[in-house]
Amino acid sequence: MAPARQTQPLFGAIGLMPITVSFLLAMLMLLPLGSGIAGYATPHLVMISCFYWLSWRPLLMPYGACMLLGLFLDLWLGVPLGVNIVMLLLTRLFVLNQLKYYKGKNRGVYWLVFSVMALGFFTISWLIMSAVAGTLLPVDTVFLQWLVTSFFYAPVAFVLGRLRRWVL
Repeated sequence: MAPARQTQPLFGAIGLMPITVSFLLAMLMLLPLGSGIAGYATPHLVMISCFYWLSWRPLLMPYGACMLLGLFLDLWLGVPLGVNIVMLLLTRLFVLNQLKYYKGKNRGVYWLVFSVMALGFFTISWLIMSAVAGTLLPVDTVFLQWLVTSFFYAPVAFVLGRLRRWVL
């Protein structure tokens, strides 16, 4: 009989690692890198991080953490208050409700699920921003951000996976 695996701590520095990493990715996401178009085509690293950690260790990314990360992004980016909060809270709800269908599948399935989810959430954010602006905003910037975010899921998830295996 194999020895029982010890339960992994959900508190302390190790328990705060997903929130800390997500916050650091938020800081990286907000750096003024690249050209002027980089502001529109920046991948949503926090959504990728939240999706990843919720898919592997949902207890380490509670609703409050998602809300605070979203609030931080909303205040820093200057978007209407609540856009990123809604996106990250919906990410948590989506993963917790759909995880049973894709858990244990290969990485391509995770990537596909993330891409479809992100498309829906970027569409919702575009609708909210259009409602606040009072006119339909151009769809191309939202589509470009979704495309870049979907493309960046694989390398960011790879790095987060290595970090998870090393620390947790």
